[in-house]
Amino acid sequence: MRYLIKNGSIIDPARRVATVGNVLVEDGKVVQVIDLADLTLTPEPLDEHTEVINARGAVIAPGFLDLHAHVREPGEEHKETIETATKAAAAGGFTTLCVMPDTRPSIDCAAVARQVREIARRRGVVRIEPIGAITLGRAGQTLTEMAELVEAGCVGFSDEGNAVADAAVMRNALAYAAMLDVPIMAHCEETRLTRGWGMHDGAVSIRLGLPGYPAAAEEAMVARDIALAEMTGAHLHICHVSTAGSVALIRAAKARGVRVTAEVTPHHLTLTDQWVLGNLALVRAEGKAIQRSGRDRAEDDDGLDLPSRLKPTLLPPYHTSTRVRPPLRTEHDVEALIEGLRDGTIDAIASDHEPQSAVDKECEYRLAAPGISSLETALGLALTLVHRGKLDLVDLVAKFTEGPATVLGRAPATLRPGSPADIVIFDPDSPWTVDPAKFFSKGRNTPLAGQRLKGQVMLTMCRGQIVFRRGNFGVATGALQQASRLEGILGSEHEE
Repeated sequence: MRYLIKNGSIIDPARRVATVGNVLVEDGKVVQVIDLADLTLTPEPLDEHTEVINARGAVIAPGFLDLHAHVREPGEEHKETIETATKAAAAGGFTTLCVMPDTRPSIDCAAVARQVREIARRRGVVRIEPIGAITLGRAGQTLTEMAELVEAGCVGFSDEGNAVADAAVMRNALAYAAMLDVPIMAHCEETRLTRGWGMHDGAVSIRLGLPGYPAAAEEAMVARDIALAEMTGAHLHICHVSTAGSVALIRAAKARGVRVTAEVTPHHLTLTDQWVLGNLALVRAEGKAIQRSGRDRAEDDDGLDLPSRLKPTLLPPYHTSTRVRPPLRTEHDVEALIEGLRDGTIDAIASDHEPQSAVDKECEYRLAAPGISSLETALGLALTLVHRGKLDLVDLVAKFTEGPATVLGRAPATLRPGSPADIVIFDPDSPWTVDPAKFFSKGRNTPLAGQRLKGQVMLTMCRGQIVFRRGNFGVATGALQQASRLEGILGSEHEE
């Protein structure tokens, strides 16, 4: 089957392309990209085996690469499976998922890594690339057989969820990873500062009476691991950066030439610890509700409530969907993360998709399992930065495509002719309301339920096959299909 994707805004960061045009896909590869401003190219004729996809008003981009997702299989299939995770990924625009080793058993030996890849081959709709554990059982004591894990397909190493507390073990892990030319993807947390934590350590945690997870707990470990990476010459990748201090440490390390990269999640870029406070933020000390302006109410009434005004007050206080590790931080941290994303200190946006069961979340706040089911909301949430003027759309796409590929030391996905047809089409202006009941993921744990976002994935293609389509998006009528075949790839737009 051939696909002609017509009239879309093509954004291809790897080729520094941002234009309006058509993309022709055949046999799993991009065959031709036509800029509608170029009238000199001769189109290939279309036939009855070509489906025309009308992408007018939408963005055509390379498929997203997620550096950080938890799929739970093997061992906790009641929370998520590779099948459901990859379907959720496709709905979120991701065509490659790097999956963390915190399965049961952990991905700490070649056999489990091969098992994950085989399940993905049989049941997955997008690519799965396993990340091996740094230590056996992610216990922080004995290094795994790292070379065997790389041979089995692992693209990096992490004890995600657990920090490697022993500096000597971490130094050796970095040294071995340097020989294998793969990154160590570090969960940075000084656990002696976070015992019994509930949320970010600050004014909100004091008000709510919850034990704090201080920013220093992350920053102390970031500083240590950067020093060890500088010592060994290894590639250190910092997972889910969440504090202004961490951004400053990474920026300074890069300036010194340390081989360090970093990722940030959409929720750490957009949500703060005020979300744990929930609707208590509406009440003044004297118990009176804060009045919204007439303009705010009008925006709500006419459906134009822009996503720049996400509302933590839709949640009750202590809602466990807001509990994530590392925790949601302050507005100051959020602004520093955005600046780090803009100036290149932070290389990639990663979902940190972490589905949890209802049992794990419906309990006392500080005992709830941390995590947000985020594959299907990652793009919509990240696009709030674009709508607020905080980030350029091309740069945002680059942080989902080119940036993650650079972390893995590979060429980024592209729409260059001859490349695999991993493609996402999304409408950056399409408004929608988050409904976890409609997720493909088994994880329903999100603080965004009921929030209005603007921008969603309309179609995802992996290896030239459509793996997700929203409704009948882009389906051309019989007349349009016939006209397209007669007019060729360029269509009639040049004559108008």
